[in-house]
Amino acid sequence: MTTFVYYFIPEDNENENKMNIFIIYKNYKDIKIQDIKDNFPLPGKYYFRFKFEFMEKSVWIDFNNPVGALPKYDGKIIMKVTRLSWDNKEEQKQDSLFM
Repeated sequence: MTTFVYYFIPEDNENENKMNIFIIYKNYKDIKIQDIKDNFPLPGKYYFRFKFEFMEKSVWIDFNNPVGALPKYDGKIIMKVTRLSWDNKEEQKQDSLFM
């Protein structure tokens, strides 16, 4: 099963009208936040917000539950992505402290 994940990075002058896409080889119902982090196609450190429908309105929500099902909008995973860093060396250093 393959799932298309849609995203845009506002800092790169991107918006919802023309989104980027990448693939995760899982059913969309089984994808977790770690799958997004592991498969995100750009180098660096990023913060992910997910589009979600709440009370008949579309909203962007922060979601960091490692075991929870990702928020979906219209049956799709749609993200607004903020770049925190162009490289992930700092993240790798922090990860090695906990291994």
